[in-house]
Order: sequence, then structure tokens, then C-alpha cells
Amino acid sequence: MKPRWKGKGSEAKASIDPMSKIVSQLHSYLIQTETCGLLWRCSVRVEVDAESTDLLNPACFGGPRITVQKQKQWFQLDMEETFYLCFSLKCLKVIGEDGSIKCNEELWD
Repeated sequence: MKPRWKGKGSEAKASIDPMSKIVSQLHSYLIQTETCGLLWRCSVRVEVDAESTDLLNPACFGGPRITVQKQKQWFQLDMEETFYLCFSLKCLKVIGEDGSIKCNEELWD
């Protein structure tokens, strides 16, 4: 059975830019920039620039959030996305409300 593709041209696009390549680029970028996210309620907000937005969007991580701080752009990650980036890929640090970097055990308590 062949895979089903959503939308015309999706198969060609996936061949040119596979998800593994996109996630690898995101992983490298987050490590190089030492990206940190801020724990906010039941999600994590990451301050982004144009380059990180261009990596997060095609990787389908989080979504943009509008805030009153017009000079800053933010992406909001669900806890599952945060877990994957922190625990599996080890490319994101999370800062708690107290300003300290949270270890994996503290994040999932």
C-alpha cells in the first residue's frame, strides 16, 4: 500500500525537504543559539526571530503567539512538543517562574 499525501505536490515537497532534515536543522539551530523557553501555565513560550520561525513552522512545532510586546515574537509549545525538544533532542532548556532552568524531573512532576 502506497502512502497517502495531503494536497497536490505534497509527495514531491516531502522528497525535496524530508521531515528528518527539517528537524535536524531545527535541532542544530536551537543548540547553537542555546534557546530557552519560559514555562507559562501548561505550555512553554520561546522568543523567536525570523530564522527560528522559518524552522519551527515547517517542523510543525508550536504556533506563533501575539503579545503586547510588539518588538518580540513568541512561539508557544505544548508540553508534548517541549518534552520532545528537551528530553529526546536535548536542544531546549526551560526556565521556570522562579527564573531557574528546570531539569527533566522538575518539568514532568
